[in-house]
Amino acid sequence: MTPARFFAVDLFAGCGGLSEGFRQSGIDVIADVEMNNWACQTLQTRHIYYELKEMKNLRLYNEYLRGAISLDRIYQEYPELKERVSSKVVRATLGAEETSTILRQIEASLRRHEGTQVHVVLGGPPCQPYSVIGRARDPNRMENDDRHYLYRHYLEILQNLEPSFFVYENVPGLFTAETDGGRIFDRLLEDFSALNPPYEIIPPLESIRTNPRGYVLDSANFGVPQHRKRLILIGYKRTLGARNPSIVTIFKRLQEKSLRASKQEGVTVEDAISDLPALRAGEGEDRFYGPYPLGPALSSFQRRIRRSSPGILNHRARTHMASDLDRYRFFIERHNNGSGDALLRDLMAQRPDLIPNHANLKDFQDRFKVQGWKSPSSTITAHISKDGHYYIHPDIDQCRSFTVREAARCQSFPDNFKFEGPRTEQFRQVGNAVPPRLAYHVAKAIRGELVKIYGTQC
Repeated sequence: MTPARFFAVDLFAGCGGLSEGFRQSGIDVIADVEMNNWACQTLQTRHIYYELKEMKNLRLYNEYLRGAISLDRIYQEYPELKERVSSKVVRATLGAEETSTILRQIEASLRRHEGTQVHVVLGGPPCQPYSVIGRARDPNRMENDDRHYLYRHYLEILQNLEPSFFVYENVPGLFTAETDGGRIFDRLLEDFSALNPPYEIIPPLESIRTNPRGYVLDSANFGVPQHRKRLILIGYKRTLGARNPSIVTIFKRLQEKSLRASKQEGVTVEDAISDLPALRAGEGEDRFYGPYPLGPALSSFQRRIRRSSPGILNHRARTHMASDLDRYRFFIERHNNGSGDALLRDLMAQRPDLIPNHANLKDFQDRFKVQGWKSPSSTITAHISKDGHYYIHPDIDQCRSFTVREAARCQSFPDNFKFEGPRTEQFRQVGNAVPPRLAYHVAKAIRGELVKIYGTQC
């Protein structure tokens, strides 16, 4: 029996967290649309991985990860690979470039895959305008930010491609974001309801309006060692409902899975990163660190995350100022001796010599935060690219902030997922991403419904 082939397009793709989860579920991502150069390079590298995996030549990919060969060497061996990968990564700025140009590139990639339709459109516009922290730092609460309306470009492409499903993800702060005196979320729902052909959002729009926070999923309940709450809207083409009545229960099943998992112990920071080599500030390697060291038994998470990887990538610790290291020791000691998480005011009261030279010491009392061993991490955000104060390693002997790989582990990225670019850009990519493991569970639910609708051949 020929397995069904389903195709997805990821808009505002970033480094590909959503795409990775959908690829893991068996849905081909034929186009990632992204504006950032380094994120596009990371996407291309990941597409190379999947292409070589299909060719059963991961040896070549692993040589690239080790730094033994360049991408040009891979393209020399497989000249057709460069064009295929380039067609899948569309470097474009939605809103600044003609939608028709982007659509032509998506359709060309679909033809290359011998597909007749896009089954799923994915994406979430930049979330900074909806972030509670972002609005707290902006005197105008980001009401004048043009990025509020980037979702309309998502809708434009959605309407042109007419997929069977769409997935729209964003931060819960979208519920309360306002501009021009009105709530962005209300306008978004109105625009979704006006799509032609018509789509149904699961659950119905009326339910979302009355209980919007019921449609937020915490990644920690889906096997991700991180608390990260995301608004997930799943929509399907209304005409498909008659062919598959169970389609309306997709989100309910995800909610039930989340509820069951919330009553159990989740994947912890210890489960995620305890097997990685210990580093002091400034130690490590931005590219290939080396093969896995021998050590104690691995957690089930570590065994899965290591699969098909030749070793450890993107594992270099920041170089911290001596004063920051002293602050880190204070917070790690407080955390590890059972006193609980210390706040900035505790530091000011007990160690006034370590008070940071910040203009605002009243807000963001938890700006220094230890990520404890025995629980999932805090939300990994793009701010980790600026400093690591919110992501302090719990091992006082290491006394530093997280590396890119540790942050990526907490986001559930596989170890053989290589982040391209300088370390600052690597951090930014990780912080902006959707956890692949969360995306996988959403994708798995959608793929099951696609099989019911289209059968085993598509």
